[in-house]
Amino acid sequence: MSENIVLIGFMGTGKDTIGRILAKRLNLAYLSTDRMIELAEQRSIKEIFQSKGEEYFRKRERWVLERIKGLKNVVIATGGGIVIDKKNRELLKRTGKVIQLYANQETLLKRIEMDGSRPLVKSKKEFFNLLGQRKGIYDFAEMKIDTTEKAPELVAREIIKRLGLEKIDYPGQNKSIIIHTKSRVYPVIITFYPNRHLCFKKKKIFIITNPLVGVLYLDDLVENLKRQENEVNYLIIPDGEGYKSFKTVERIYEYLFKINFQRKDIILGLGGGAITDIAGFVASTFKRGCRLVYVPTTLLCQVDAALGGKNGVNTKYGKNMFGTFYQPELVVCDIKKIMTLPDREFSNGIAEVIKYGIIGSEGLFRFLNEKKGLIMERNPSVLFRIIKECVMIKGKIIEEDENEEKGIREVLNFGHTIGHIIEKLGGYKRFSHGEAVSIGMVQEIGIFNKNRNSVEVIELLRGYSLPVELPEFNKKQDIKRFILQDKKMKGEKIRIPIFERIGRVKIKEVLCKRFF
Repeated sequence: MSENIVLIGFMGTGKDTIGRILAKRLNLAYLSTDRMIELAEQRSIKEIFQSKGEEYFRKRERWVLERIKGLKNVVIATGGGIVIDKKNRELLKRTGKVIQLYANQETLLKRIEMDGSRPLVKSKKEFFNLLGQRKGIYDFAEMKIDTTEKAPELVAREIIKRLGLEKIDYPGQNKSIIIHTKSRVYPVIITFYPNRHLCFKKKKIFIITNPLVGVLYLDDLVENLKRQENEVNYLIIPDGEGYKSFKTVERIYEYLFKINFQRKDIILGLGGGAITDIAGFVASTFKRGCRLVYVPTTLLCQVDAALGGKNGVNTKYGKNMFGTFYQPELVVCDIKKIMTLPDREFSNGIAEVIKYGIIGSEGLFRFLNEKKGLIMERNPSVLFRIIKECVMIKGKIIEEDENEEKGIREVLNFGHTIGHIIEKLGGYKRFSHGEAVSIGMVQEIGIFNKNRNSVEVIELLRGYSLPVELPEFNKKQDIKRFILQDKKMKGEKIRIPIFERIGRVKIKEVLCKRFF
């Protein structure tokens, strides 16, 4: 299954309760549009209505729909008024299979009277007026389900039966890969059941995440940690490389001082590469070092960004120009989280997986070619294998050269010299990191070692819907400007990995003018 289930309906029809049951029964993720707005705003729906008004709230609903429309394998429960806007109705239809829940007036009124959090209904008169205004507005749904006097479990079963849905079965595989570095020895756990491995007792834990990741996974994580008598705080920061800045870091520092955070306490980065970079930078610098745990939620982060201890923030001078090497004490890679990624984000991670095949494993490269169908279908066992192999490849490299002092770790930069420039010139919006690295790998092969193997690389990247052509906005003077600021520069030369054949690159010093 990959299509989402979208529940719409008037307030009190049971969307949240039934949505959670459906998600649990089908092994899908659960998302509430109202909860995502609350996380982004850091206040309740009622408070948003009181301070900003309904018009502002409706704009935030559109903002949510624009950000979730590419997700997969998610049950989405919506707010009752999200369908007022015609564009929202179109977005909902493109997001998944839309199901309307409804109930008779007496049932709705009874349910709503028990809930004092409804900002648009303060009396029976307001209830009946609003019900009349919304009449017929949910009719675009593909299916209608009456929830009157029905237990939520029965409604969930009816939906599953009528849609012919089956539960996604996940294997019981777990793999703990121990990474031995000079500064720390720590496990990277690849699993389908992350809560079993996040075992802390009576600790203070501070979670950094963003609204989308938060609405999918934060509440479950917080509940699990609190069951173990931990004190849990969290901060929601905006998503994307553009917010990986000193301004964001300072905001986090202020919050940590506010909650009296100490060095023995734990910072937990829940999200993709931007989140783990920020979390790692803060953990390494706040009071000269705190405990650090990563729960990466994207494929790219699980195979690359969360591993190896590199972190950083972006400035006008380039990407990750300020940062540290700081190893986490635990990384938990939950493969189920990969199942929800939009196709573009999934391909974004595949670019780094392909990179590992190019620099260190011809077998992985061939496997990516042979099993492309299963990988694009996100077969859980196949994903487990490729994530495990990538972690093992990178783990071995960072064990031998933790801080890039021996030149061994530099092989991981393959495609990144040009890739980072493309990201920067695109404003960190036009191209994702993986897309930029995909272009960078092809361009660097073309500059330094074009041979028959390069055709194989291009074909594989294209097979996973990744770009390979240099964008038109990249001018030679722009490349020159950023190359000269690159951390790998030594005089007029730069040390970069040069492609030799599938499974092997070699570090060489080359004149930087060859790039432009």
